[in-house]
Amino acid sequence: MRIKKIELIGFKSFKDRTVIQFDAGITGVVGPNGCGKSNIVDALVWVMGEMSAKDLRGSTMTDVIFAGAEGYAPSGMAEVSLTLENDGGAFPAKYLKHSEIMVTRRLHRNGESEYMINKEPARLRDVQEIFMDTGAGSKGFSIIQQGMIGKIITAKPEDRKSLIEEAAGITKFKARKKESQRKLVATEQNLVRLQDIIGELKRQIDSLQRQAQRAERYRNLKNQVEELDLWTSSLQFNDLKAAADECQRIFQEVQSQEIEGESSLSTLQSELETLKLSLLEEEQKVERMQNEQFEKQTLVQQHELAIQQLRFDIEQAKTKGEMTGSMLQVQEARREALTRELASLESQSENLKNESESLQVQSDAKNEAYQEANSRISVVDEELTSSRRELFALGQTESQLDAKVQALSSQLDDVREREESERLVLAELREKQIDFGDRRTRLTGEFDRERQLHLDLSSDVGSFEANKKVLQESILVKREEVEEFKDGLNQVASRLYGLEDLARNFEGFEEGVKSVMLWQKTKEAEITADGSVSFQPVSEVVEVPSEYEVAMEAALGSRLQMLLTQDSNQAVEAVDYLKTQKTGRASFAVEGSVPLARPSLEANPDSGVLTILKHVVRASEKYQNTVENFLDGVAVVDSVRTALRLRPDYPGWTFVTIDGDTLTADGILTGGASEGADSGVLKRRREIKELSQQKSEWAGKLSLAQASLKKLEEQLETVVSDFEGAQKRKIEQEMKVNELRRDLERAETEVQNAQYAVERQERELAKVADQVRTIETKSEELESALLEAREKKAMVDERASSLQSELTNIRMGFDTLQSEAMELQVQAARKTQEYQSLSRELERVRREVDSLNVELSRMSEESEKTSSVLSQNQILLEERKVEFERLVRELEDLRANFSHVKNHYEESSAQVREIEEQVQTLQRSRNERQHKMNDAQLKFEQAKMKEQYLIDQVRERYMLNLPDIYEQHLSREGNPAEAESQLKELRDKIAKIGEVNLSAIEEYEDTAKRYEFLVQQQNDLNEAKEQLRRVIDRINRICSKRFKETFDLVNDRFTKVFPVLFGGGEARLDIFEDPEKGEMGIDIIAKPPGKKMQNISLLSGGEKALTAVSLVFSIFLVKPSPYCLLDEVDAPLDDANVYRFNDLVREMAKRSQIIVVTHNKHTMDIAKKLYGVTMQERGVSTMVSVNLADLQ
Repeated sequence: MRIKKIELIGFKSFKDRTVIQFDAGITGVVGPNGCGKSNIVDALVWVMGEMSAKDLRGSTMTDVIFAGAEGYAPSGMAEVSLTLENDGGAFPAKYLKHSEIMVTRRLHRNGESEYMINKEPARLRDVQEIFMDTGAGSKGFSIIQQGMIGKIITAKPEDRKSLIEEAAGITKFKARKKESQRKLVATEQNLVRLQDIIGELKRQIDSLQRQAQRAERYRNLKNQVEELDLWTSSLQFNDLKAAADECQRIFQEVQSQEIEGESSLSTLQSELETLKLSLLEEEQKVERMQNEQFEKQTLVQQHELAIQQLRFDIEQAKTKGEMTGSMLQVQEARREALTRELASLESQSENLKNESESLQVQSDAKNEAYQEANSRISVVDEELTSSRRELFALGQTESQLDAKVQALSSQLDDVREREESERLVLAELREKQIDFGDRRTRLTGEFDRERQLHLDLSSDVGSFEANKKVLQESILVKREEVEEFKDGLNQVASRLYGLEDLARNFEGFEEGVKSVMLWQKTKEAEITADGSVSFQPVSEVVEVPSEYEVAMEAALGSRLQMLLTQDSNQAVEAVDYLKTQKTGRASFAVEGSVPLARPSLEANPDSGVLTILKHVVRASEKYQNTVENFLDGVAVVDSVRTALRLRPDYPGWTFVTIDGDTLTADGILTGGASEGADSGVLKRRREIKELSQQKSEWAGKLSLAQASLKKLEEQLETVVSDFEGAQKRKIEQEMKVNELRRDLERAETEVQNAQYAVERQERELAKVADQVRTIETKSEELESALLEAREKKAMVDERASSLQSELTNIRMGFDTLQSEAMELQVQAARKTQEYQSLSRELERVRREVDSLNVELSRMSEESEKTSSVLSQNQILLEERKVEFERLVRELEDLRANFSHVKNHYEESSAQVREIEEQVQTLQRSRNERQHKMNDAQLKFEQAKMKEQYLIDQVRERYMLNLPDIYEQHLSREGNPAEAESQLKELRDKIAKIGEVNLSAIEEYEDTAKRYEFLVQQQNDLNEAKEQLRRVIDRINRICSKRFKETFDLVNDRFTKVFPVLFGGGEARLDIFEDPEKGEMGIDIIAKPPGKKMQNISLLSGGEKALTAVSLVFSIFLVKPSPYCLLDEVDAPLDDANVYRFNDLVREMAKRSQIIVVTHNKHTMDIAKKLYGVTMQERGVSTMVSVNLADLQ
């Protein structure tokens, strides 16, 4: 087994993961002081299971976790993993199959530790066992840390032997010995406890046997009571069950009827809903047909208006055509006149050419006037034509508006008539709504009152039920309390009975005393006139504090059984009786003994005298002096040594300790545990007195608890009665509330339906009112437009007349002006001028002719257009007439269908009302069935409650489930009427038995079994104790033998290594034994060259260190470890000694792997591989490796 590598994470100064590989041979670890070299050694020791923070150079174990550095936060944990190679078969047996073992130890900053072997969780003990007896563990001799050499030097001889023990391989044996010693101590402690328990059990068995017999009689009577009680309870339960079954049968029968009734009701309700749905659809159909009829009526009216409008348009077109024809004739006549005038002017043109030139000035003036008149004629003519067209359009508009006003007036009358009808229907619906609302309000008030009454009853039922539960829980608690008090009383009474039985039978007394006391009981003569008893044992008349009972029993000894009497004749008679009966001997104390003279002694705790015994003992008045005489000269002291010290100064005194050790005036020392017939008599008497008082206390508590239980049960009966009454009233009220709820739901439905009908009628009325308002508004707008059109037509007509008059006047003036111009042209101009004038006139006439031609063309087109419109309107009129007749026929059909649908709607409404009446009849039948079912359910629940009460009673009394067992008790024969008297008789017998320890039978059996078991356990423990002692003796022999053999080998090797390291001299090891401590140690005796043989403690510092190194190397050479770690062991050696030290290290390296932490260059030279530890960053260590073999 050798170290392959070690991995450090967060351990001390190694912040980051650091892996160090170790090869065979010598590996050196070097570096400046304080850089963390020794932390590697600490890591190796720590991962091997070291638990001492001090040995790891810390104050607490968390000091091994990286504490942080400048720029680095502290680590949360430290982890070290050590990998070992199995190259020599040194692994423990269970790891031999592994070629490597990796041991990991992890410590968190919160203190939690983890151990792993091959990455599997392990215990610290598992880790330590790997290295045990190899010398390579954390405490082994193969790891020599800083200061260890000094520890060897300064160690006590008994501490040095651990090095030899480790080398001898007896560590495991010592661990086993320690475990065996621990088990031996535990076994001896168990034996002591067992002996006490067995002694106590032996005393209990006798008392429990008598109690068990009495309990058996009690149990037989209880069984008879239980059987009889179960029989009567089963009969009652059977009757109640039959009644409950009958109620359930009635309930199921009515429920079956209810199912059939509900089926019929559901069918009718479903049919009713279907009919209502159909009725709603028919109602919607009626409403839809009314709307269609109204719409169709509206279309008929619209077509009628359209026909009237078309007829008006045709008349207007005819009138316009006639006017256009007249105007064409006028214009044609004018064109012909102008044509003639043009011809005349052309003929005169040549003649007037010369004349016109002379009259040019006048002609120009007249011509200008003529032009103005002509322009005015054109303007007026155009305005007149426009006015005539506008007048024609206004006439058409007036006719259309008048027709529309007439149509709207007729439509408005129809809609107003419909509005009035809808108002009447709405008023009727609102009256129904108010009636339904009043009924709902009345039912709501009644429902609220009845529901509040139901809530009050529910609250009462809940209150009664809560009180019942509270009382039931209180009764259960009180019954448990009663049982607890009974158990306590029974236990105290059982213990008291046992002790009193022992006292009555004078158990623990000698046979003679017991015989006299029993003889005294059989004689009535022993009771004197004052009622006192003739004989009383001393133990029966004295009282002593419990702490002095043992001392009292030790001081009096057999005198505790001495019989006290005031009549010596009775004592003689008792002695004669004993002789006659040959039943033993007894001692009698007769009043009148005189105390002896002795030195006075007072209680003084400082001197060891705790008290004078007679001062703390009380007795009955007539025997007080006698008891004080018995105890005269008896002092209680703190120890036997105090008694021995006081005896010479106080002759005649008897000294007794609290534990019962006695030194008599005769110098007889008696010690040990007080055993015998008289042991515990005072304690028994004191316990009887204490138990009697406890019994009275328990009896008082039991009596109060039973009285309280009875009161609670009476309260429960009252509450149950009140609960049943309230429950019945609640069910009846609930039925009433349910009926009212259904009535209220129906009323609510009626109110909602009425509200829906009112809202629907209001919407219909609002729709009709909107139609009225719309028609009125439209009619007003049309009348206003008609009036405006008529006014405008009048204005335009007046204007046209005015323009026509103006045009006639202008034309008349125009002709006059033309004549005057021609006259002036003739007079003023010569022929040339007249010619020019005539030429211009000629051109004017020509233009006028052209204008007339254009106007005639326009008027011809307008005439043709009017003819076309007239033709189209006549065709459209015929189409409208056909459509109007079709709409009239459809309207008639709609009216006929509407009448049929309305009649069918009224028939469906009557059918719905009929089915609603049938539904109400079925609902009344359902309510009657509900009442029957509720009554049956109530009686069923009452029977079940009584059943449950019986079940609870049987469960509480006998821990039995009555429904499971009642049938097997029904077969019993007997008269149920006599059962109560039989039960009373049996219970009286039980009462006469008195208090019984029911658990005595089981306690007796259990105690007897336990006694046998514990005796067997005692035997087993004695055997185990002897076996452990044999194991310890065997381990001691093996360890002693191995230690002696190893010590001799190490001592022999030490005598050879010492001269090598010192260059001469001699040394040896001596075994040192300390007689006081009984321990063995090892002394080191050395003689360096030139000095005498002396103990290592007398050598110089360097000699001590070298001597200790010699011892360590000697141990290592005797039992080579797989590896050896030397932490600056060469530090105190000079160069010469270092060379010799290195030679030994080379020798060791042939057998083991060597790891050396050093500052010495010569030691570095022998290393095959060097690891340099540096601290480039303050507080953080890093590693650098160098393989020296490669460099060479």
